[in-house]
Amino acid sequence: MAAVFFDVDGTIVRWRGDYADVLADAFDRAAGTHREAWLERYDERFFAHFGAFADDPYRRAFADVCDEHAVDADPETLAETLVAAEFDAVEPVPGVEAAVDALADRHTLGILTNGVPDVQFGKVAEVGLLDRFDARVASHDPAVEATKPDADIYEAAKSRVDAERYVMVGDDREPDIDGAREHGFETVHVDATAADLSAPDFRTLAVLL
Repeated sequence: MAAVFFDVDGTIVRWRGDYADVLADAFDRAAGTHREAWLERYDERFFAHFGAFADDPYRRAFADVCDEHAVDADPETLAETLVAAEFDAVEPVPGVEAAVDALADRHTLGILTNGVPDVQFGKVAEVGLLDRFDARVASHDPAVEATKPDADIYEAAKSRVDAERYVMVGDDREPDIDGAREHGFETVHVDATAADLSAPDFRTLAVLL
């Protein structure tokens, strides 16, 4: 029996369009308009707070934008609106549902993701797959506070499941593949745009495992 952990963004779910459109939609919903400068500053501040493991990087980043650009909106409302817009904008990566169902019959499945737990797991719930994953690990869980490819997040995943093998499935080579291999995981690099067998799409994933 293996514990098979899936990344979220780009592996289980993807955006229907560009993320900048999702962020602009959140500003439009909560503030009535948006500006490119607001979007750019939000991204800068979000990743600063995210990297510092702030307790609410969404709200903090919006507070920075509102203060610096005199945006007439409540940061908490903006944060809630962005999360709702993210949920509205996700769809399952083609083929992931069938692969997850096939693997769940033989293995324990988990989520191993960088991000805020409620947001990351919420996106998986939005596409109807959250109940397939028994183990759920997110970088910004206060009990973890480590991002891929750091060792601590992989050790947190191993601590959640007692398994003979640990497998990481992801689309991003450095954190999902190189990092996981360094910390004792077998890996499957899923990339539906690639033609070579080192990066299979989900039609071959269940066969490989």
